[in-house]
Amino acid sequence: MQFDSKKEYVARLLDEGQKFIIPEYQRPYRWTKDECETLWNDILGVFGDGSNVEEYFLGSIVTYKNDNGGLEIIDGQQRITTLTLLFRAFYECFSHGIAQKNQFFLVGFGKCIWEIDFKKGLIFENNHLNSKVITDNNNDILKNILSEKIDITKIKNNNSNYAKNYIFFYEKLREFIVNEPLLFEKLCEMFLQKKLFVLLVVCDSQESAMTIFNTLNSRGLPLSNADILKGYIYKKVKNKEKFANDWKDIETKIEESENVKDLDFLFLQYMHIIRAENEDTNTTTQGVLPFFTKTDKKEYYGALQNWLYKPETIPFISNLADFWIKPENYLSEKSNRYIDILNLFQNDTWKIFVSYLVWRKKDCFNDNDNFDRYKFSEEFDKYLPKLIKFITLQFINKNASTNVIKDIVFKMNVSLKKLKKNEENFPEIQQSIPKMPKEDMFFDIMKNFDTRKIKYILFLYAYIYNYFEEDINPKNLKLEVEHILPKEWQSANFDGWTEVLHKEYVEKIGNKILLDKPSNIKCKDGFFAKKQTIYKNVYDRANLKEVKDLGTPKIENKGDNIHNVLKQKDENKRNIWEKQDIDNREKEIYKNLNSFLSSNN
Repeated sequence: MQFDSKKEYVARLLDEGQKFIIPEYQRPYRWTKDECETLWNDILGVFGDGSNVEEYFLGSIVTYKNDNGGLEIIDGQQRITTLTLLFRAFYECFSHGIAQKNQFFLVGFGKCIWEIDFKKGLIFENNHLNSKVITDNNNDILKNILSEKIDITKIKNNNSNYAKNYIFFYEKLREFIVNEPLLFEKLCEMFLQKKLFVLLVVCDSQESAMTIFNTLNSRGLPLSNADILKGYIYKKVKNKEKFANDWKDIETKIEESENVKDLDFLFLQYMHIIRAENEDTNTTTQGVLPFFTKTDKKEYYGALQNWLYKPETIPFISNLADFWIKPENYLSEKSNRYIDILNLFQNDTWKIFVSYLVWRKKDCFNDNDNFDRYKFSEEFDKYLPKLIKFITLQFINKNASTNVIKDIVFKMNVSLKKLKKNEENFPEIQQSIPKMPKEDMFFDIMKNFDTRKIKYILFLYAYIYNYFEEDINPKNLKLEVEHILPKEWQSANFDGWTEVLHKEYVEKIGNKILLDKPSNIKCKDGFFAKKQTIYKNVYDRANLKEVKDLGTPKIENKGDNIHNVLKQKDENKRNIWEKQDIDNREKEIYKNLNSFLSSNN
């Protein structure tokens, strides 16, 4: 491996007409306002009062010169991109009269951004920075920023790092001009003269550059697992352009989603899918990177079996992204309700099992135009209730750590891999799951659960109450835990309650129910009769059937509808919430949870 390295001043590096290319195998632009603020403060610290400015090292830029003479940035693209945004903000200050117009500075900053013809001037259509990794949405906003005339409203309304960081620098410069008008030209000179420098490294080949890329972390932000895996795949894949476009498509999907944080999540799920296919239930799991890239240990069978480079890997990662971005587009109504419940669980280890079910039905994605939702959902409908039962029983018994849930999930995955028809109830796993506690113990556990844990139990119970027949929260409102008997004690005559009884009963699960936030605010600390007028209209916002039933004192005969505790009372007392009502409802919750969790269906 050969490379040249030299000290290069930033302004000279940028204004020599050199094209900087961010290649397909790089990661997207990830610097946030925090990194920009650190850079800005460091530069101002060096600048001081402008009287004795020392040189300042901004880090290294590792590049490879491609066949067209462009420098492909291997490490340092975050800094090059950020400096380009900063120089563009300087240019804007001069071009729009925020700073006193000065042709030297205008051209000086301009030629660090765009090509220049000394007869025609700046060529705004040709900027020095070309990112092949940028998503379409971000590309539009970067083009706007690097155009001659900026649509500042559009940029301010955009949520990309390009937009937010440009606005940060632009506002910092405006602030500097207002506070230190006599020093602004000296600040500009610092940027355009020999003060800020980098170590520029130019490698002799793309292979050398890729080797460095796969082993080097950037100065500001470490490479994510997905960033590094992308480099490994890019190095081996034959159709590099197709791979780069496919990867960019996945990143665009994730960028627009609230449900999937990043590609790291997808590769973590993929690793656990491969572990299931290899019938591995060990809860001491490998890291994603060594699992896919190291071959020196037998447990790195992801690398030993070349899973990263299989032709189905990227298409499946894309399909898995589609699923997790919007599960409701693929699952039956019933399975979507199960996912709603799981989303409130205290950790997300359960997603490993769900991802494996997606893998088992991956062929359904082959015909997206005629996606067979019924076929795809068969196993979800069958096995998600079992998953909920297993992890909820562990949860109620206060033994639902990540490792415990991993053990259940890994064993369920491997059981499915080896599935025989007579083993559909996971008998071995079933034997290891604790039973539902006795009534009194259950009541004590629930009384001591924090709000988040109680919310999960109440959410599950709300679905059991309506037999999983409706989506509980179709409008995605925030649901809160409502105390039917108000949480705050009031000294007024309170339907026969004493302060001692209130303290004993207020935190019992029989006194807690889920309610949408607007309704909960309206209820405040009102008496039960007042709350009933709010409860009965809850269906306008959320399908919380038990809440509506509690708000309807006049009850028609509903046959075997087991739930409504008000049915047990005289009609003239159904607008009073008493000690016995909490006791009865607590028993109903226990009985119906126990029935659901203990069934083998």
